[in-house]
Amino acid sequence: MMVDPNALQQEVFQDGVLNVQTEQLFGRLTWINDHIIRVRVSQTKTFPLYPSVIADVAVDQNGDHTVATSGGGQTTETPIVINHDEYTPATDDAGTYTFGKNQLVWEAAHGLLQITRNGQSVVTLHLPTWEDDGQTWHARLSFDPDEYFFGGGTQNGRFALRGQRVTIANTNLWTAGGVASPVPFYWSTAGYGLLVNTFTPGLYDFSTPAHGVQLQHTDPYFDVYIMLGADPAALIHGYHELTGQPPINPRFTFYPAHLNAYNRDYWLPVTKDSAGAILFPDGQWYKEYQPVSEKTFNTGYRQGTISVNGQTLVPNVGATPVHFTQHDWNKQPAGAVHETLNGEKESAQFSARAVLDRYLHHRLPIGWFLPNDGYGAGYGQTDTFAGDLANLHDFVTYANDKGVAVGLWTQENLHPKDPINPQKGDRDIIQEVGDAGVAAVKTDVAWVGEGYTFGLHATADAAAAMTHAGHGRRPFILSLDGWAGSQRYASIWSGDQGGNDWTNIRSHVATYLSTGLSGNPNVGADIDGIYGGSDPIIQTRDLQWKSFTPIQLNMDGWGSQPKNMGLVFGQPYEMINRAYLQFKTTLMPYLYTLANTARQTGAPIVRPLFWAELNSYTLSDDTGTEFLLGDNILVAPVTLPYQMDSAGNARVPHLYLPDAAASWQDLFTGQRYRGGQTLADYPAPLGQTPIFVRAGTLLPRVPVHLTPGTYPQRHRLVTYFPSAQTSHTTVYTDDGTSLAYQKGEFATTAIQATDDGRRIILTINPVHGHFQGQAPEQHTIVQIVADRRPRQVQFTSGQDAAQLIPENPRPTDNGAGWSVGPLAQWPISVIAPRQGLNVTLPPLTIAEKVTVIIDY
Repeated sequence: MMVDPNALQQEVFQDGVLNVQTEQLFGRLTWINDHIIRVRVSQTKTFPLYPSVIADVAVDQNGDHTVATSGGGQTTETPIVINHDEYTPATDDAGTYTFGKNQLVWEAAHGLLQITRNGQSVVTLHLPTWEDDGQTWHARLSFDPDEYFFGGGTQNGRFALRGQRVTIANTNLWTAGGVASPVPFYWSTAGYGLLVNTFTPGLYDFSTPAHGVQLQHTDPYFDVYIMLGADPAALIHGYHELTGQPPINPRFTFYPAHLNAYNRDYWLPVTKDSAGAILFPDGQWYKEYQPVSEKTFNTGYRQGTISVNGQTLVPNVGATPVHFTQHDWNKQPAGAVHETLNGEKESAQFSARAVLDRYLHHRLPIGWFLPNDGYGAGYGQTDTFAGDLANLHDFVTYANDKGVAVGLWTQENLHPKDPINPQKGDRDIIQEVGDAGVAAVKTDVAWVGEGYTFGLHATADAAAAMTHAGHGRRPFILSLDGWAGSQRYASIWSGDQGGNDWTNIRSHVATYLSTGLSGNPNVGADIDGIYGGSDPIIQTRDLQWKSFTPIQLNMDGWGSQPKNMGLVFGQPYEMINRAYLQFKTTLMPYLYTLANTARQTGAPIVRPLFWAELNSYTLSDDTGTEFLLGDNILVAPVTLPYQMDSAGNARVPHLYLPDAAASWQDLFTGQRYRGGQTLADYPAPLGQTPIFVRAGTLLPRVPVHLTPGTYPQRHRLVTYFPSAQTSHTTVYTDDGTSLAYQKGEFATTAIQATDDGRRIILTINPVHGHFQGQAPEQHTIVQIVADRRPRQVQFTSGQDAAQLIPENPRPTDNGAGWSVGPLAQWPISVIAPRQGLNVTLPPLTIAEKVTVIIDY
């Protein structure tokens, strides 16, 4: 009988380390804690100290010339794993190793690593084999018939991996099937997760249960971590334990952002019928042109190329026909306006300041602005770096005075060649952050497109520089082409998506889900993509559902129309977009609490339906066009023009409401539906993407505001959707701007409510914790989303008690009272009014419990 070459010939356990040997391989197993192990296998007796790195990275451009890198940046200076071995398991004479609730046996006859929990099998790992002269390993793990898999990083357009072969490689492909930020980590519903400690590309095959889970990496060493957990959040958090917790992003990042390359382009007056013509506030149509430059990836002739004052310019979009309204005898343009950040001279209406002012004038919320430095833009038109930096500082001051943060995106690098004497055109993140006040950095594909270690180290470098120079401000880095560990430094956006495309929108939901399930809850995308942009219905539908996600980007300057939250389209689109964005500002306490939950537990902010109901249907990709925002809000976006009329009214072909024990209420209509059912042909008028709230939800909110600088610290709203079950929630808050939360400077507020049909009792418990700038008293509004009119309303605070009188209170009133009517601070009422009970309380100390009693 032939002996299995993977049979163990030696097994030695000493000082918490298990060493094994086969005929050709050497294995080492160590424990991180009571639920995470590390397994290494080498073809020699040597085990490297650092994960393997690709020597030469082939960068896929996929026809996009902006995908370029500085090259040669693959190093090991930023580790994947930051938490190391420190646990010793219990062992017995049978060779069973017990750690926590888990048991491990390395079965000798076939070299199988078997892990069980409470006597039930969790996973079996076969020792790897090598090919390509020992440079590529293959490994196999068990695959049960009812097992499902998730992870792999930002897998554009898919989140459920069962039945899939998944590329763990930087493809620089932003559409469905591409990988924007790969992560060599996946987890299984069997109760385990696996992280490969490598910077090499891989391929994970979950397609055939009979073949098992098959993994491969281009790596001469096998180094994996296996984490065990009782539920998906625990497995994701196990990944965080190894590679680092995601940050709670600064509060400004939860508001919409505007990004464009100001300070670079030229604007020329043209006729309305000219290709790419855009209407400006002066009533004149203009067309945008870029200077020919290597940094703009325009290096020569493009159809529509012109020359103005000796400078060669190419059109941003729309080549011909173009008719210039100011021209010479030969119909060539006589002049052009160079755009700026601060609107000097004739550039005022083309400036970054003007765009910011337009948003606020139209009461559209905005939180941060990239004006910016990449792609040939720079941030000033002086002759020196110091002069340009002063220009940037002027814009930052202007934006900050309006409550808006400013960032820069990075095309090449972060630091000057000569740190002592930076030159015009250099980057110096230390001065940009420390002196100019920059609060955000976007590491763009033209710099980090190489990915792997380069993308990870770039974000680590940015985070370190911003922490060092930021005067205590919390860093914010937006990136892509990341790797395992990126979540501890950066948020992820999905790459340069095309606009005007229903299929592209449809794929985005799964992209968000895959990123969150891979350990990075801080994820976003461009509203209506970066290109296109001429379809107001697609833009509006995309903005609607993305208003219920962490990060919203208006990536302007590359589309056929401005990407400006729908302003370009007029009514009714502007009104609808405003309503959604303003409603999002009221949800800031809810979003911020979810960000903390993600950091502390692993539960993503944007969650798949199986978070509410775990079965073979919700675990499949059939539910990849819906999501949960936390546990209590369900969004089923309009991602198809199904039964859509000319006004944009449509239907969702089918949507699933999870959890048969739950009741879900349509946010717009108030219609209630039981969970555990599919709704077919669900109506979706233009302003109403299907959004549902779980009965029993206690939704923490604040009044409507437009910028993070005007965040209403002294006000709180609690909106209660009554249920027969007792409801609980805990609201997290901190100063929203500094790193002090990592040192324990934050506060939590527990809230509960009961409704027995005759009486509702809602209790806001004393606030626990403290942070700088915390309001000692708060104006409070309690809302009951129900049509009933109460007999009486009373409240207690500390030793005080009072019966409230019916009136029409406003959130800013110092008095108290109640009214039944339109819900206060409910900006989507312009789309579909909602009625309820508004209870306004006087300013109350946060140190005392507040109870509101409503009798019917």
